[in-house]
Amino acid sequence: MNILIVQRFDLSSVSCARRVLSQARELASRGHSVTLVDFPNPERPGFAGSGAIQAHEDIQVIPLSRKAIDIPGSCRRLANLDPKPDIVHLWKSYPDAALPALYACDRFDVPLHYDWDDWEPSIARELTGSSLAAHVTGRWDRALCRICDTCSVASSELRKTALEWGMNPEQLFDAPVGADLELFHPRPPDPGILEKIGGKERPVLVYAGQLEVTFYADQAVDMLRILDRKGIQALLLIVGGGSHEEDLKRHAEEQGVLISLYCTGYVSGDEVPRWLSIADVALAPFEDTLAARCKSPLKIAEYLAMALPIVASDVGDVLNMVQHAGFIIPAENPEMMAICTAKILKDTDLWHSMSLAARKRAEERYNWKWHTDQLEAAYRKAIHT
Repeated sequence: MNILIVQRFDLSSVSCARRVLSQARELASRGHSVTLVDFPNPERPGFAGSGAIQAHEDIQVIPLSRKAIDIPGSCRRLANLDPKPDIVHLWKSYPDAALPALYACDRFDVPLHYDWDDWEPSIARELTGSSLAAHVTGRWDRALCRICDTCSVASSELRKTALEWGMNPEQLFDAPVGADLELFHPRPPDPGILEKIGGKERPVLVYAGQLEVTFYADQAVDMLRILDRKGIQALLLIVGGGSHEEDLKRHAEEQGVLISLYCTGYVSGDEVPRWLSIADVALAPFEDTLAARCKSPLKIAEYLAMALPIVASDVGDVLNMVQHAGFIIPAENPEMMAICTAKILKDTDLWHSMSLAARKRAEERYNWKWHTDQLEAAYRKAIHT
């Protein structure tokens, strides 16, 4: 099958692009030919992304311009693909990606698969500060749900919304995020990472994820202060960078725990497991918002694969993802997060049982192989309908 995947990130610098890179690799490993759109952004610091994936002979990366004025040129670029795609897979509903994807569908008379994984209006509002941008993005989501041939949804909240908007249940496929089980797996603490943090003389708590939009690391900082008052000296490791990193450090300074905070900045997806290897407990705090309820968080899938006990907020699909691999707490409750984290740190048997449950959960469902099984089923449905 020839698959055109149209997404709208810079593959070399945006951490969430690991999702689409993992999809492309898994599809190619199954014998499919994949063409993957890239939107290079020279203003962002890069790491190995699109350049690394081009080494796979069954994946072609096509760079497109980020400028709205160049959308017609992007359409023409995709219309000249050879060989033609059998299906167009669209991830993200923004017009700079959606319009070229729809043009390609029309040009080649092939079906559209919409990969829906976020409540985009909330993200658009935070990125731009514009209610109009949020409204337009929401209208695009509705339109794509009406015109796509199949749709994969990352969460039960998105499935419910798609059905409320009139989608046929037979068009919908559940496809939560996954982890690369060969890259993310239990391992001894990485010596190089231990050296960077100055050794491991105290427990390490980890929060993995970008510090751009919809991040919740400030709750982990608040929890660290509470632990400190309880007499538990821990290091909070933030794996990921972003525009809010300095804000987070200021918050830690105000809480008196800046000395116990370590921020890695931007790291490549391949480096994330090395950092996670030194952690004792993984944190996944959220706010109970529509945006959070619509996610299946990548950080949780990767925590599971690394066999890390988890303390996470009870928002959206989080409870179903974690199950016996950790504690689920009310949203925006650093006090309860501290209590549960302390309990895991103090109980070795509990730590081991949660660790085993975490890896099992990743192997059963939250991995890219299971995710791609769902994509292939959606593709077949779209092509043969």
